[in-house]
Amino acid sequence: MSIEMNSYKFQLLRYAPNRLSEEFYNIAVFLYGAEGRLLDARFAPDFFRLRCNPLADLPFLHALKADFEERRLTGENFSQFVDEMKENLSQSLQVTEEKFFLGEEAGAEMSRLTRTYLATPRRREMRASETAPGTRRHILNRMQETFRLYHLIDRLDADVAVGAYVSPRFTYRLDYAYTPNGRTKYLHALSERHDLADASRLCFVFDRIRAQIPAELTAVVADALPEDTRSLLESSQIRPWPVSRLDDLAVTVREELSL
Repeated sequence: MSIEMNSYKFQLLRYAPNRLSEEFYNIAVFLYGAEGRLLDARFAPDFFRLRCNPLADLPFLHALKADFEERRLTGENFSQFVDEMKENLSQSLQVTEEKFFLGEEAGAEMSRLTRTYLATPRRREMRASETAPGTRRHILNRMQETFRLYHLIDRLDADVAVGAYVSPRFTYRLDYAYTPNGRTKYLHALSERHDLADASRLCFVFDRIRAQIPAELTAVVADALPEDTRSLLESSQIRPWPVSRLDDLAVTVREELSL
């Protein structure tokens, strides 16, 4: 059964304390329907990362956020308020170009965008077993570090919900996605310790994705990937990519996005 996904686009509002520097902070996200109607918007929950920047005008940001939240909660002319804010930006604020994507219900996608682009990462103690080489977390961390180094983090969709391609009741997420030339390309970390079981689930999901949309999937794997796991992935047209060659993968993604 074909699962219909919704078309959306979004923009980020960025704050640059120093106009001569390329450093910026995402402070708001705007979600639009495919036709251009504003569906929702969120401001950053806090300015924790800006507190250490001596050039940051925190009173200005708090005032902007207060006005934003008041207009959003009342709903009165909020869309007009957002349009006017985007048209009359100060020199320290800028709006990114629109990015299109396919997603599920608008509320869920708004929450995902907020987590991905606005939320301050929580510091937490992680067990050594979670970050040991070969674990999925270790490989995913390597991906994040490499994509950040190559300035790709803001160019990729993260934590992408794809369960609807299987069933409305099925939950599954892939780590990253981007869409060059209308073809969705996914990137996903695969555990070395549970490679065969995780690969089986990944194949199950991706077989259903590519039956419904033009798509490709690259699985970032341990260098010493067992041959039976490699064969299983390739049987579902999933490309295994060794974690030691993440730099090459990042270069490939940048080329496909014409960066």
